[in-house]
Amino acid sequence: MGTLEEVAQLISLAIAPVFLLTAVASTLTVFAGRLSRIVDRGRILEARDGVDEAVRRELLLLERRARLIYFALSLGSGAALLVCLFMTLAFAGKMFHFEAAKTVALFFMGALFSYTGAIICLLREVFLAVWSFRLGIRAASHQPASAP
Repeated sequence: MGTLEEVAQLISLAIAPVFLLTAVASTLTVFAGRLSRIVDRGRILEARDGVDEAVRRELLLLERRARLIYFALSLGSGAALLVCLFMTLAFAGKMFHFEAAKTVALFFMGALFSYTGAIICLLREVFLAVWSFRLGIRAASHQPASAP
């Protein structure tokens, strides 16, 4: 394997990927929470007796948002997997004396690209959520106030 100093140096090099893995895990929790809220809202709307055009449009928007978050979850999970793989490969390369630098670098870049894609999906989903909220406010402001 090598000297204790070499192992300590390798472990210290693994600190940055651990921070990336922590960020990815935290983001996955956010994605799961958003998806859960979208699904809950969809179930409430589907449970109504009658589905008018406004409800149908909201359900379609929720479906679109859910697909974006699902894709973000997939990309985020892929990023986490790539981080774990490149950390494992870096240690294995050192332990078994084979050159893993290019593969480790490719895995790291893949993890960053995947995580970036996940964040872009989240941003798009948030834009859709805010847009639908604003649209609801505009629609409600054009309707006459109901009597209490």
